[in-house]
Amino acid sequence: MTGPEILAAVKAERARQSRLWNRDHDHGHGDCSSPDVPGSVKVAVLTEEVGEVARAFLDGDVPGLRRELTEVVSVGWAWLEGL
Repeated sequence: MTGPEILAAVKAERARQSRLWNRDHDHGHGDCSSPDVPGSVKVAVLTEEVGEVARAFLDGDVPGLRRELTEVVSVGWAWLEGL
């Protein structure tokens, strides 16, 4: 993937996360960019995504690895937006 392709994939994933979590839920309201979601939940979300990166890597699942790395970057991006 090229830089522009990576950025487009991350932006698309950020939009997906935003749409998916734009509601009240057990941990507040919104995605990891929301000040209504506690930092402990954001750490858990990011850690879960990193675990999925490890699983995809260990399984030799290159498309899955690409997808999970995109999700890690997107969660981190969301969290940075909320700081």
